[in-house]
Amino acid sequence: MELAIVSVLFLFIIIGLFIWMKKTYGKKLINVEDELSFLKKEKEYYSESMMLFSKDNKILFANQAAKNLLSLEDNDEYYILNSIVQLKVGSNEPNDFFDVISQNSELNQDSFHLKNSVLTINNKKKLVNIYIDKSLWNINHTITCIIDTDTNIEDKVVKHDGKIDFLTGLPSQFTALSDINGLVIESQKESETFSLFLLGIDHFSNIQATLGQAYTNGIIKNIANYFVVNPDENRKAYRLDGDKFLIVVKHLDDKTIRETAKKIIVDISSYFKGDSHTNLTVSLGVAKYPNHGKNATKLINHVYIALDRAQKDSIANIEIFNTVRQTIHHDELKMNEEIIYGLKNREFHLYYQPVFSIDGEKMVGAEVLIRWNHPTLGLVTPDKFLKVAEKTGLIIDIGEYVFKEAMRQRKEWDELGFDKFKITINLSLREMQVDELISKISTYFKEYGVDPIDFNLDITEDDAMANIDKTSVDFNLLKELGVSISIDHFGAGYSSLNYLQILPISALKIDRSLIFDLSSNEDHQIAVKGIIDLAHTFGYEVVAEGVETSKEVDILKRLSCNYAQGYLFSRPLPVSEFQELLQK
Repeated sequence: MELAIVSVLFLFIIIGLFIWMKKTYGKKLINVEDELSFLKKEKEYYSESMMLFSKDNKILFANQAAKNLLSLEDNDEYYILNSIVQLKVGSNEPNDFFDVISQNSELNQDSFHLKNSVLTINNKKKLVNIYIDKSLWNINHTITCIIDTDTNIEDKVVKHDGKIDFLTGLPSQFTALSDINGLVIESQKESETFSLFLLGIDHFSNIQATLGQAYTNGIIKNIANYFVVNPDENRKAYRLDGDKFLIVVKHLDDKTIRETAKKIIVDISSYFKGDSHTNLTVSLGVAKYPNHGKNATKLINHVYIALDRAQKDSIANIEIFNTVRQTIHHDELKMNEEIIYGLKNREFHLYYQPVFSIDGEKMVGAEVLIRWNHPTLGLVTPDKFLKVAEKTGLIIDIGEYVFKEAMRQRKEWDELGFDKFKITINLSLREMQVDELISKISTYFKEYGVDPIDFNLDITEDDAMANIDKTSVDFNLLKELGVSISIDHFGAGYSSLNYLQILPISALKIDRSLIFDLSSNEDHQIAVKGIIDLAHTFGYEVVAEGVETSKEVDILKRLSCNYAQGYLFSRPLPVSEFQELLQK
């Protein structure tokens, strides 16, 4: 009797186990069959993200591209979505991805195509084409979804007739020339202006040589995607050659030109901040109609010149085309003669940009910046003449002029009883190569009767590394004189920790390329924190250059930066205005 009961119970257990296995694994079997059918049917989309999902929006199958795109997690029966995913179709507001698909599915009995939609994954936008196949809907209530993230602007297939760039789908240079000439005619009628921004990727050739063309093509497509998913009725973007993008912007005055350019630089830097391969930055050259040209060809030529100058000066930089600078550029020999004449006739004047404690309460020093009061061109900034001076060797004469004038002024302020502060003078590589540089500087101190301890010398990171052995000897001799030394533009190049231990420096000046988007770029915050911590470990103080916003100051305070310099605190001031600051 007991044996019979046990047998019956065992039979029920077997039946129950069979039913459970059929429910559990039967569904998986159906899914596997669907997957195989799906893969065969949609094999032409193997590089796109492919999913099969049910009536209740459970993802039953996903290929590797979909898993990567949406951060899907497999829990055996279906895939779990680990991202916040929204979809924007046409002019509608963005909404939950599955809700948008369901709404459009109700409107379409058959398969359909959502063109040029904006897919947002964890706040990062992508332009996509979505293909929905409903052929299995009436059989098992599943939908096949293909997400094409490598799409052109209008559709998957574009007629490449020269008007559309093949790689990005943006309008081409041919279209840009035509559009700009049309805009010139329109602007003449309406007496309006417009601006051209030329965007270039900083160190593009190095990135391409290191990471390959396929990688840089991806960067170029993503930059194009930025302009597509961030539309502006007053702005139109074009792809030119290589890494260059032309942006035509209407209705900008002189003030908003720079603000708009900076926003584009910051936005694109943020767009790539999750890329672990490179810390991508872009620079912009700017030309304005009609000031810088009255036809498309002239404007584009000038905006290329402006970009070239921007990228030679720094990274993440902005350069507005300057007709004065262009005139000088074409006659360097004449300019060289004018520099010699200007030095003899004291046409060059020193400006002082204050350096403040990070809380802004105390001025601790000032950096000397030279300006040329040209008899016909007016006030000329150093970026317009120092390059010529370096080529011809006159940079040495200008350096001597700056040293002597700064010491003369220091002596005058000492006699007037002003509080002591450090005066920082920039030292170029060409000046460091001069024989007996140290003895000359020592002679200047004696000649003007000023204390070397009140002076600091700035040398750029790249120049310091050019001949590290000679630099080390010279710096030690300068330190013996009592002069302090700081490394300028730190973080702009490929920094080496070795020379920090060798050179007797007292401060690092963090390059503005790491500061300008500090409030929005977490990677730059990490880099700046690393520099500050490293500097403090070696016993150096830290100055942040190019500080322009209170948000940047708040972050720098939190990161324990010592000092700050930039337009938030003060622009470079002529002697008379700087002296008023000293009197306060």
